[in-house]
Amino acid sequence: MAESSGIRARSPVVGLPRGRLTQVQVLAQSVSAVAPSAVMVTLPVLVMAQVGRGVIAVFVVATLLVAAVGYCIREFATRMAAVSGLYSYTVKGLGPTTGFAAGWSLLVGYGAAAMASLVGAGSYLAALLGRTGVPQGTPTVVALSAAAGVVALLLMLRGVQLSARIMLAIEVFAILAASAVLVVAFAAGGGAAGGGAPSAPSGPGAAGFAVLLAITAFVGFESAGTVAREARHPFVTVTRAIRWTPVVVGVLYLFAAVLQLPESARLGTDSLRIVLTLPDRLGGGSSVLAALMEAGIAASWFACVLGSVTALSRTLFAMGREGVFPGLGRTHRRFGTPAAALLTTMPLIVAVPVLCLLVSGSSRATLVGLLAVSAHGYIVAYVLVCVATPVFLRRIGESTRGATVVGTVTAACLVGLIVWVAVTSWGRAEGTSTAVYLAIMAAGALVHLVRIRPRPAIAQRIGVYDETTEADLLGPSPPWAVRR
Repeated sequence: MAESSGIRARSPVVGLPRGRLTQVQVLAQSVSAVAPSAVMVTLPVLVMAQVGRGVIAVFVVATLLVAAVGYCIREFATRMAAVSGLYSYTVKGLGPTTGFAAGWSLLVGYGAAAMASLVGAGSYLAALLGRTGVPQGTPTVVALSAAAGVVALLLMLRGVQLSARIMLAIEVFAILAASAVLVVAFAAGGGAAGGGAPSAPSGPGAAGFAVLLAITAFVGFESAGTVAREARHPFVTVTRAIRWTPVVVGVLYLFAAVLQLPESARLGTDSLRIVLTLPDRLGGGSSVLAALMEAGIAASWFACVLGSVTALSRTLFAMGREGVFPGLGRTHRRFGTPAAALLTTMPLIVAVPVLCLLVSGSSRATLVGLLAVSAHGYIVAYVLVCVATPVFLRRIGESTRGATVVGTVTAACLVGLIVWVAVTSWGRAEGTSTAVYLAIMAAGALVHLVRIRPRPAIAQRIGVYDETTEADLLGPSPPWAVRR
């Protein structure tokens, strides 16, 4: 009866539990994937190196662009509970082939972000432990990064509720720690009057590259969509998380940029560690501030590992249920987590940054390189979901002028920004990350050619989401109750 009436007997994503995450826990997923406290103390300085005091305007523009992307994503999030977020959304608008490209690009974004976050966590843990006499250097960073990966895997296998609570606690501590050090350093440096405008290079590519850098500070905010099946009232909680995360972190970044302007004017903007070295130059109890800063940033990077891999594993879980990667659609019998996807991907997520660290010998180069690859994956997916939004709404008969204008203009702005940066930075080191991203996307095209194109049944299943079942309509419990 269920199948003939269009109602399924089982949800395509059965196995993941329903209705476990509160609004705060869903918000924690988005915020942790962004890692705002780690970004607060690094990215504003990098943007200042491009535009000087224009950093405020750059972050305002980036916040508006990302908020516009969030508007497009919410058009889908209010209508479907997808476990793969932007992947399933894009499929519904642009079809399985383009949707798979968006999903594969998201895998690059989430995976490279998790790898970079392991390096960040290992690097700042090493700096913190170095204050107690632990030897510094690449071997220590490698060991701590690998250990962080193992702990993260155990937490995520145990359940999304536990990892969400830990992510939230970590980010609250990390944001407070970073804010405290910034305020103390700002006050000790004499406030805004203590420095003029920092110098910045001129050139047509500086502003565009600065905006692109600022946008990367927000990537991951959409990951709340990947826990929609596991959220209570997902059409409300997920939508709120996607709406407010860019606004909240945008305010934090503006706050951090204002506090860092005087110090960057005095010291220049060529160092990633301007803020991190502030406590050590203040005298008095500066060692406590420095340790607090390093602990907060290490914690934030670790939370980003949890948030990024949570989103990655659920995207791969969806691909497993669709038949793209059949073995990855299994869940843990007791905890209801996508165990197959987690156990398959975490060894790779640990191995790649460890190998890069051993080859390059530089935590900074490895971190920046992986973040650049990740940014490519996110931004391409954002472009595709913005294009998909008006198409999807028109297809279901709910098209609005606002969605059409926002989706089209936002996609055009992002594409224009990417082209602008690519043209003005041709031949520079940034091109390496683009080449790596294109190589991975070529591998995705091969997967589509070999696995999906010859099998129309798989193509028809692409874009699975949590659907209403017969039990939801006839059973005594509400659709958001926890069921297997």
